[in-house]
Amino acid sequence: MLLMLGLCFLLFSAFPLAFSERCHPQDKKALLQLQKDLGNPYHIISWNAKEDCCEWFCCVKCDEKTNRVISVALSSPFPDTNLSAQIPPSVGDLPYLESLVFHKFPKLVGPIQPAIAKLTKLKYLDLSNNNLSGPIPDFFAQLKNLDDIDLSFNNLSGPIPSSLGKLPKLAYLDLSRNKLTGSIPASFGSFQKPGPAIMLSKNQLSGRLPASLANLDSDRIDLSRNKLEGDASMLFGSNKRTWSLDLSRNNFAFDLSRVEIPHKTLARLDLNHNKIYGSLPVGLTKVEHFQLFDVSYNQLCGLIPKGGELQKIDKSLYSHNKCLCGSPLSPCNHKQMTV
Repeated sequence: MLLMLGLCFLLFSAFPLAFSERCHPQDKKALLQLQKDLGNPYHIISWNAKEDCCEWFCCVKCDEKTNRVISVALSSPFPDTNLSAQIPPSVGDLPYLESLVFHKFPKLVGPIQPAIAKLTKLKYLDLSNNNLSGPIPDFFAQLKNLDDIDLSFNNLSGPIPSSLGKLPKLAYLDLSRNKLTGSIPASFGSFQKPGPAIMLSKNQLSGRLPASLANLDSDRIDLSRNKLEGDASMLFGSNKRTWSLDLSRNNFAFDLSRVEIPHKTLARLDLNHNKIYGSLPVGLTKVEHFQLFDVSYNQLCGLIPKGGELQKIDKSLYSHNKCLCGSPLSPCNHKQMTV
């Protein structure tokens, strides 16, 4: 009996990993291949094949019940890194992945990896602050669980795929600071309400906004620094939950006096450098606290409504309009009041 116990002890002590490792062997194989494909960037990841991947110090998370890898988050703490590669196809060999992050790798180049289309459980995708190029792929529409997409700060080009509007759970979409062209898809008005936060700033988008965007009830919309034109009044609404709306540095032209202000939620409104006309709506006086308010460089006219925080805002944020007047600007004269 003692001999058998001794043999069992030797067996378990000689092969502890075989009996205690949580990590699924297929996941571990895929992760080690991913590390190899990235050129073994030791100061970002140093995964050891002899260790349980669910216990690796960096960048990997396993599900507590199934022990399958559900998150891979690679982010560089350094301004420069030895990681110089494309996103490897081995990322597609982690079928239970819910979160994938490649963040802040200036030498991560090439297109968005097509193998990501295999990750049908993916909820969170962050490929921001890299040097990715090429188009935004249509296959994102197949990933029905996606609720957060961040592709900002890359060199992506081409149009925004209309298929993104088919994502039923999307809550956040950031495509800012790329080289995207064309118009904003009409399908963006088909997002399930309330609709995602939409960040499209600093691209080369052009054309008019589709009327369907009136259906959006997003808390944040940033269309700044593009070449968009025409009417944007459909983005306003007294019953909307808009917290931040940035339309600055475009060619929008619409009558601001006719819009309804979402005064219960609005805190940031930036309309500078457009061709917006009319007068400031009285609804602005009902906003309790502005973190940001800028209507400079437009064609606005008339008396600044009294009340709320409008008189506390720096006069420069009203400047370079057609004929705005009243506190904090100069008093109105007869001509300004009758234009």
